Amino acid sequence: MTTNIATRKHVLMTIAVSVALAACALARNPDPKVGMKVFWDKGCIHCHPVLGEGGNIGPDLSRSPSTADGVELAAAMWSHAPQMWQRISQESLQLPTFQADEMEDLFAFLAMARSFDEPGNAAAGMQLFRAKRCVECHSIRGQGGKVGPDLATVASNRNPVAWVTAMWNHAPGMFRALAVKGVQFPRFERSEMVDLESYIRSAAGAGTKQQIYLRPAAAGQGAVLFRTKQCIRCHSIGAAEGGRLGPDLSRVALPRRFGEIAVVMWNHAPEMERLVAAQSIPYPKFEAQELADVLSYLNSLSLNRPGNPTAGAATFAAKGCTACHATTASGKGVGPNLTRLQQSLTPVSIARMMWNHGPAMLQRMEKSSIEWPAFNTKELADTLAYLASIQARSQPTSQLKISAEEP
Repeated sequence: MTTNIATRKHVLMTIAVSVALAACALARNPDPKVGMKVFWDKGCIHCHPVLGEGGNIGPDLSRSPSTADGVELAAAMWSHAPQMWQRISQESLQLPTFQADEMEDLFAFLAMARSFDEPGNAAAGMQLFRAKRCVECHSIRGQGGKVGPDLATVASNRNPVAWVTAMWNHAPGMFRALAVKGVQFPRFERSEMVDLESYIRSAAGAGTKQQIYLRPAAAGQGAVLFRTKQCIRCHSIGAAEGGRLGPDLSRVALPRRFGEIAVVMWNHAPEMERLVAAQSIPYPKFEAQELADVLSYLNSLSLNRPGNPTAGAATFAAKGCTACHATTASGKGVGPNLTRLQQSLTPVSIARMMWNHGPAMLQRMEKSSIEWPAFNTKELADTLAYLASIQARSQPTSQLKISAEEP
C-alpha cells in the first residue's frame, strides 16, 4: 500500500512538473503574421524565397523540411550560419540581430509557411472524385449525388485548416452512409487530398478570397483543447500522462503540410471512431480555429524534444565546445561560463544566441584554427539537454528562471 501511494505521488509530481514546463514554454503565443514582417524587415527575404516569392540565393524556406521542426530549424541555422554570414557580407547587406520575441515569431512564421501545400492537380483530383466514389454521394453545383452536401459550399474556403476540419468532422456521417450503400471507406495517400481539393475548387468555380482567422493559432489554447476534446484519453504527451491506445504525439514525426495532415486524420477516422466508442468517449469535432490551435500545440512539441544529456556531453566535447566554454561554476574560458546562463535553452533561444553572437565567436575560432561545429537534429537536442542539466545542477531550483536577457 505504501509503495502504491509513493508511486502515485511520483506520477503526480511528474505530471505537475510536465504541466509547469509546458506552461512556461507556451507562456507567450508566437505570432506568425508578425514573424512574416520580421522575415521581411530583417532582410531574410533578400536571400530566401517563401512560397516562391523572394530572393533566389538560398532555398525556398516553405519547401525546406527543417523549417517545420524547431530543433531541425535551429540545427540548420547553426550549421549553415558561416556560409550565410559570408554571403550577407558579399551582398553588402547589414547583418540583422534578433530580439527574443522576434525569433519566436520568425520560427512560427516559417513553420506556418512550410505547412501550406503545393498546388494540386485538378485532373488527377477529378479521377479520384470518381474512383473513390465521392460522386455517388456528393454533388458540385448540383452535378452528382444527393446523399451528402454539395461541395460547392466549402470550395470557396481558401483556408487549408478549414478543409482539414470539414473532412474530419464529416467522417462519422460518412461511416453510416457508406455502410447503408455497402461501399468501403475511401482512403487517400500522399498528395491525393490536395488534388481532390484542387478539382473541387476548379469545378465549383470558387473565388480566391481567403478566410482570415480572428487571431493566430495559439499553442497554449491547443494544449487545453487537446485535453478538453479528450484526445489525451488515447494519446500521450511524453511518458508522464495520457492514454496508450494511440501513439505518443510528442515522439511522432507528424506531417507538416495540411494536405498530408488531412490524409492522416481521414485514414485514422474509422479506427478512431471504433476506439472512442469502446471507451464511451464522444467523437471529437472541431471548429477550424480549434483545430488550428491543436495543430499549433502539436507542432510546438518539437521545441521541447527530449534529448539525452549523457550523449549531449559527449557531443559537446567532440565538437570542441569545451575549448571556449566552461561547464563548472569555477571554470573559465574565452566564451561565457555555461553554468551561469539565466534563460531557458530552447531551439529558439539557442538560434538567437548563435545568430547574434556567432560572428564574433567565428572570428575567435578562426584565429585559434578551430572548426565551426555543425549539429544534426539529434546532436543539438542532446546538447541542449546536457546544457539544461548543467543549469539544473549549478543553480537552486528557486533561482532557475526564464529570461529574455542575454547571458
